[in-house]
Amino acid sequence: MTSVHDFGAAGDGKRDDTAAIQHAVRDGEGLIEFPRGEYLITKTIEVPLGDVGRTAITGSIGLAKIIMQGAGPAFRIVGNHAGTADPATMKPDIWRSQRMATVAEIEIEGAHAEADGIELTGAVQPIIRNVGMHRLRHGILLTKRNRNVIIEGCQIYHNKGVGIYFDGVNLHQINILGNHISYNRLGGIRIERSEVRNLQITGNDIEYNND
Repeated sequence: MTSVHDFGAAGDGKRDDTAAIQHAVRDGEGLIEFPRGEYLITKTIEVPLGDVGRTAITGSIGLAKIIMQGAGPAFRIVGNHAGTADPATMKPDIWRSQRMATVAEIEIEGAHAEADGIELTGAVQPIIRNVGMHRLRHGILLTKRNRNVIIEGCQIYHNKGVGIYFDGVNLHQINILGNHISYNRLGGIRIERSEVRNLQITGNDIEYNND
């Protein structure tokens, strides 16, 4: 486990922790922990799985908040899978080093008109679990190609755009379960310009979305 404090993040709600957090992602041990605090960032934290390998970001059971003061997603998870959900199309190196990227137990708050929460692209079996997202543009953004996605137990609340936005994505197999998705002005779950196969939406509280 790598604490972002080990790489210089303050978590005091005042200093810009962007560089320290990006340093932890690139040079840490894969499991990136945010102790209790408020972490200001001004640019997207990029998680290039092809470079850094399997990565999980965790916020100490919800005690840490990321405040995104720039445009774009707070975290962008980028994989390199170009196949389908069929195991025969899965390259061994991608399966070994990129599966199950995880963001869990953390809160993300927007402090910019175009701040988003989490973007997934090219990811295999990514997991977003118990994440709070509010005052953002979009909560979760899925683009390009993703496979076998799980989104569960999240509080996606009071955002200016879409709670979970499928925007130009080619996606096989996604489970959206047990989330609270409400007061998102452009829709709770919205699909545009996308090819989505096997979409399971189960046991969510989806209410008071749209203007």
